[in-house]
Amino acid sequence: MTKDIIVTVPKLTLPGGVSAFWNALLPEFHKMDQVRFRSVEIGGHGKNVFGPLIDIWNLRKATKFKTDLIILNPSIGSRSFFRDAFFAKYLLRNNIPFVVFFHGWSLDFQDRIDKKYISFFQSTLGKAKKIFVLSSDFERKLKAWGYQGEVVVATTTVNAQLFENQTIELENEDEQDRLKILFLSRLIKGKGIYETINAFNQIQKDFKNAQLIIAGSGEELDNLKPLVEQNKNIVLTGHVDGQDKIDLYKECLFYCLPSYSEGLPTSVLEAMAFGKPVITTPVGGLKSFFQDNTMGFFVHPKDAVDLEAKFKILLTDHTLRKKMGDFNYQYAHQHIMSNKVAQKMLLEITPFL
Repeated sequence: MTKDIIVTVPKLTLPGGVSAFWNALLPEFHKMDQVRFRSVEIGGHGKNVFGPLIDIWNLRKATKFKTDLIILNPSIGSRSFFRDAFFAKYLLRNNIPFVVFFHGWSLDFQDRIDKKYISFFQSTLGKAKKIFVLSSDFERKLKAWGYQGEVVVATTTVNAQLFENQTIELENEDEQDRLKILFLSRLIKGKGIYETINAFNQIQKDFKNAQLIIAGSGEELDNLKPLVEQNKNIVLTGHVDGQDKIDLYKECLFYCLPSYSEGLPTSVLEAMAFGKPVITTPVGGLKSFFQDNTMGFFVHPKDAVDLEAKFKILLTDHTLRKKMGDFNYQYAHQHIMSNKVAQKMLLEITPFL
């Protein structure tokens, strides 16, 4: 018998990690005969004070139909945490089983839960049949809050559709003359964009044909334009998507995202799937997932000197670059493509269907 599952999602037409995750997974689930997935869009109400009421009303409408399981997708952050906690209260009253996938995780709000909301967590989201997180640190914190169920340290995913009708050529010796470094992210300070620019400026005297491609939009874009306008080797592309994004991944030698904090950024996984080494930081889900010196390099957050040193290694050592890139390509296509992740998730939730 086909099982009916509801998943709460943000507006899927908007950018964002959770949207990207479910835009990748839902088509895979729709191919499966044993489950029928319905998505309910929640949030995105801006300053509308009735937003939470609209969300709970939409969830109640959705559950009037046969529902075997609900997947909630909150973050550890004030608005999402409380909204989904009230979702959990409603589901518990109506005996509808649910699992939770925590995506974003604010350490500041984690401290607030430690001080004030552990009991509230235990009586709401802590009643989930199973909880998915992106870091073993988050798993330990849930256990410290008294969660009794199973915690799964999961990954985000790479949309397999990115690779339809694409030819991926792993690095060869000819790319020695094309030293492109890619930074692709929302342009905010916490992604390490200024450290990336500072490190690149330092290596240019030794690598005059190197180029830094900064792709994305965000609150720092206007501040970045005058900072880089005199450097012809730094290119600001603005937001990219589709084939333009694919081409950037294909053309770069390696990918850089030295964030101050993270969940498990999709862009890191995408770069791996295109066979590129990655330079990033040991934060959030990356700390558990990323294999330093194998998938690329960890650098210390907010440390442009460390970043500069790793730039030099990867720009100089073609053999190491190729070894890391080949490993990443194989790992990504075996473990983190959307079809693989959908199958793993279905296995994890099957006992509750």
